[in-house]
Amino acid sequence: MKIALDPAMMQGRPVVEAVRATADAGYRHLEMGNRDDFIPAFKPMHASPAELRGFRDAAATAGVEIASVAVIQAWSSPDEDVRKQAVEWWKDGIAAAVELGCRRINTELSGHPEQPDACRAAFLRSFEELLPVLEREDVELIVEPHPWDFIETTVAAVDLVKEAGSARLRYLHCVPHTYYLGGGITEQVEYARGFDHVHLADAFRPERTIVNPPTVTCRVHQHFDLGRGEIDWAEVRQALESVGFDGILTVQIFGWDDQAEQSFKSNLSAVERLFGLSG
Repeated sequence: MKIALDPAMMQGRPVVEAVRATADAGYRHLEMGNRDDFIPAFKPMHASPAELRGFRDAAATAGVEIASVAVIQAWSSPDEDVRKQAVEWWKDGIAAAVELGCRRINTELSGHPEQPDACRAAFLRSFEELLPVLEREDVELIVEPHPWDFIETTVAAVDLVKEAGSARLRYLHCVPHTYYLGGGITEQVEYARGFDHVHLADAFRPERTIVNPPTVTCRVHQHFDLGRGEIDWAEVRQALESVGFDGILTVQIFGWDDQAEQSFKSNLSAVERLFGLSG
């Protein structure tokens, strides 16, 4: 297994500092999430080819492998104009990943829970259009069900991946989404057996959060330091061991930007203890 870091809490600092912080914290693998000044979500590409190469070279110099790159666009939008634009921006995102020397892109379905059928159809259309590009560039997409998406559960996400029918599309298991994924951790992992990418962070049960007014429709979830929430980490370890998981474990913590470096280090130690690994 590989332990990677998503240095999301470095958003307010120059992008190359994400590489330095990753290496300084002891990680040898980096998962590059969305940044408005690099590869934005739901927007056109920001980074130039030269900037992408500079980031790639900085990672190589620091001894850090770019294990995955996030590309998130509105490719499941029922609005055909929005969907078509998203596909074009997706192609730029694929090109950026290749420029970074990375053949793995992690992503979301990016639809709407109140339009599941229309979003499903749009997603399948978009993926069909992108598949030739993915095959030509030898890139795979790892997709996670996300709270407040047209698919929020493990079962439905895995079934959609199977429906797409391509080895270029795989399932990503996001532990902090546990309370929205349907069933328990062991059931989720068993149903998705064969996946090789996990996001690690802690979370509280949604019912612990009071939302006003009570009629607001939202999905409250967190990405806490491991041990700060209510995730049963012994069950996570046992469930992954039971399916022979041997892929990428990405530490993905949000919300404590002023404690980023400390969080990176403490969570690496927590993952090493939990799985008996080294970063």
